[in-house]
Formats: sequence, C-alpha cells, structure tokens
Amino acid sequence: MGGVAVDDGAPGVKAPDGGWGWAVLAGCFVITGFSYAFPKAVSVFFKELIREFGVGYSDTAWISSILLAMLYGTGPICSVLVNRFGCRPVMMVGGLFASLGMILASFSTSIIHIYLTTGVITGSIVFFTFPVE
Repeated sequence: MGGVAVDDGAPGVKAPDGGWGWAVLAGCFVITGFSYAFPKAVSVFFKELIREFGVGYSDTAWISSILLAMLYGTGPICSVLVNRFGCRPVMMVGGLFASLGMILASFSTSIIHIYLTTGVITGSIVFFTFPVE
C-alpha cells in the first residue's frame, strides 16, 4: 500500500542550456539597466548641462523627451528588422549604434548636438536592444 517515490537520477544533472542561462540573465539585466535607466538618468546632469551650455531647464528637459519619444517610436521598425534578420544581429547593431551615439554626445558643443546625438541617435537605436519576436 503506500509506496515511496525515490529519485534515482544522477546527482550531477546537466543544465539544458549548457550552463549559459546565468550569463544570458546577467546580459539581459545589464541591457535593461542601461536601456531603461539611461533616459531617466539624464536628469542627474540637468544642472551641469544648464551651466555648460547656458540654456534653461526646459531646453535641457527636451533631451530626455526626445530620447524617450525616439525610444518608443522606433518599435515598429525594430519589429520589422527582427522578423527579417533575427534577434541577434538587430541587438548587436543596436548596441553598437547606441554606444556610438553616446560617444558622439561626449563631444557635443551645443545643446542641439545633444538633442541629435543623445535624443535622436541613441534614442532611436536603444530600442533595438529590446527585439520583439
């Protein structure tokens, strides 16, 4: 009557993903942190940007506004590219161009340059790091 279920499986069970699951999780965590936190973190630099470029608070607030508008506005383009080329190439190219936009922003000499590099270039490409499948 009442038997006991015994697990006779081997003690060293192998991960079905070859052990790369934690590396993928760490990578996703970093991507999400950079992609979602960056638009919000721009506000940390508002006072410095106001002082550096001699503009008002509302002019500086346009940086994150443009960035977020481009971030969410490029979703359909990302979806088309993922369907055509796959997730990996789209994410890799997106990461490269987002980095390029941030690097170019460090050489900006006016607030308009920040709008273009951080807002338009980085904002439109960062969404490619969140491919939709």
